[in-house]
Amino acid sequence: MARQPAKSTQALKRVHRNLSKDQVDALRRDLAQTVPIAHASIAQLVRTMRLATRRSQNEYAQLCGVAPRVLKRIEAGELHVQLESLEKLIKPFGYAIGLVQIES
Repeated sequence: MARQPAKSTQALKRVHRNLSKDQVDALRRDLAQTVPIAHASIAQLVRTMRLATRRSQNEYAQLCGVAPRVLKRIEAGELHVQLESLEKLIKPFGYAIGLVQIES
């Protein structure tokens, strides 16, 4: 027998269909004001963090608990890296991963 989703889950699935165009536009404006604008790429930021610690790629990777090849890929701007690895690389500076707007 198939399990039915909780009623609150069902209500959440329907709420997007009940929003008017004005409500959707207002949500988009609120989101745009809440999310900061990105001024640098992840590759630039991670490289700058590493250089600020005066460490080589191998040393910084060891400090953060990631493989040196992962750090090299991130600094090279490759897009297919695990979120967990990126989190480890920014943790020494007290940063967390979040959303930013792309500068246009």
